Amino acid sequence: MLSSAQLEGLVALRRELHRHPEVGFQEHETRERMRAALLRTGLEPEAIKECARTGLVVDILGTGEGEARGVAMVALRTDLDALPMTENNHHLPHRSVNEGVAHMCGHDGHMACLIGAATLLVQARDKIPKTQTVRLLFQPAEESPGGAPLMIEEGCLDGVDEVYGMHNWPTVELGTLLTKAGPVMAHTSRFEVVIKGKGGHGSQPHTVISRNVSYADPAVLSVCFLHGGEAFNVIPDTCRFGGTIRDLSPAVFDTIKQRLTTIVEQTCAAYGCECEVDVQSRYPVLVNSEAENDHVVRLAKRFFGPDKVGDRLLPMLAAEDFAYYLEKKPGCFFFLGTQEEGRTNALNHSSDFEFNDSVIPSAVAFWVRLVEDRLNVSLFP
Repeated sequence: MLSSAQLEGLVALRRELHRHPEVGFQEHETRERMRAALLRTGLEPEAIKECARTGLVVDILGTGEGEARGVAMVALRTDLDALPMTENNHHLPHRSVNEGVAHMCGHDGHMACLIGAATLLVQARDKIPKTQTVRLLFQPAEESPGGAPLMIEEGCLDGVDEVYGMHNWPTVELGTLLTKAGPVMAHTSRFEVVIKGKGGHGSQPHTVISRNVSYADPAVLSVCFLHGGEAFNVIPDTCRFGGTIRDLSPAVFDTIKQRLTTIVEQTCAAYGCECEVDVQSRYPVLVNSEAENDHVVRLAKRFFGPDKVGDRLLPMLAAEDFAYYLEKKPGCFFFLGTQEEGRTNALNHSSDFEFNDSVIPSAVAFWVRLVEDRLNVSLFP
């Protein structure tokens, strides 16, 4: 579907984005690279609207005659931000030049794929009736603190009938799509505990999952930091620890939060200490609507093959702020495998992760086929 020149341009764009990463709500250069790439497709400047500080909302309006036979507006979303971490890919000529910031989750690839889809959709928009629109959401701050709520607040879903999102997954074979209806990714929250005492304390928060939550209810509580003391010969009077809670059910979250608080408070009381427990809920559970998930599965089986579509690994306890879109509109979030022989296939968020450019042609083509299906139009042979 893409010409060799178009694919070469998308790979170059992806690597340029990788070389110049920016964290959430600081994606100023990234946004301008997206704007420039969109203008190169032939899209008019007025079709590109700024949103959510550093994001864009882009409408590709149909210019064709005839009546609409599918939905009036379908939205496709990509994330813009990188992670606040150091890249370990010293061998890459396009490795990050921004110290302590890197595209270690593949958002650079997601952007390139959506630009590729935009290129083809603009090229064929005369085959889309004037009453139909493809909306592209270029969203900042997916990793943190979450750009989706601000995008929604500023109207990115106004008029949208269905919304779709995609993520690469390097432990799943290239040419494979994973999705399922219902809960797909976790509700996440952060907790921090401050304990004040004299000389020490006892706390065993890891018992919350094993003793209070059923094995049938996926959940995880991870202590990710522990701070106490400043010198080798001074016993501190204050200690802090914290981490994350991930779950797929409000009831499970309530149980974990209650037990975490109770265990810490009672343990501190037993040792004559004082404590503060702060639990902050963040992204909600990501729930794919059944009909829209069925659309993706049906189309993916035809596109990738029946044996290349499944729901293994799902639901997972990673989190995604695409969940906010799915609270407002029906839609589906799916995963494309990028695992390929001859690569490290390092997991997302690891310091040696590198997006696999080999997935770009199929990802772009699937975006276009999904638009064709939902608008009920034929854009390419």
